[in-house]
Amino acid sequence: MNKHRHPPLSELGEFLVVFQAVEAEVTEMIELVMDSDPEYVYALAAELEFSSKLKALDVIFTRWARINQLTDKSPHPEFHKLMSVLLELANRRNEIVHSFYSLLITVDGTLALTRRPTRLRSSKGERHDPPEDLLLGALAAEIGTMRQHFEVLAKFRELVIETRYPAS
Repeated sequence: MNKHRHPPLSELGEFLVVFQAVEAEVTEMIELVMDSDPEYVYALAAELEFSSKLKALDVIFTRWARINQLTDKSPHPEFHKLMSVLLELANRRNEIVHSFYSLLITVDGTLALTRRPTRLRSSKGERHDPPEDLLLGALAAEIGTMRQHFEVLAKFRELVIETRYPAS
């Protein structure tokens, strides 16, 4: 039997760190596209929730792409799709962060975690907390997906840099 002696805490940590890298990249993209004093951008970004940063970047990037004749569509189709996916990942990140965790020992002795969200449904007058068991590897696919989307965002960043500073 393969018994894990530690619950998947490192996976939770990796999920959060990768998400923070995505959030930092979003802020850097805002600064790059706006082409202004970075202190202005970072001051505003520090006060915005991630979803607001995504919405702002979606609009800012679309305007930038249209000005630079990279698209005539509004919003920029591929970029808008990426922002929508990142918003879904942000919701998952919020679920993970705003939850209570308890130790779970499976029937084969493997250590895992049970996650209970802390959501309230005030319209129904109840707490909504369906549990989720997190076994080792449970977040691996989501972490991989997040890394892939980070790479797509980085490609858009490269596009901005290449457009702004073309090779002679």
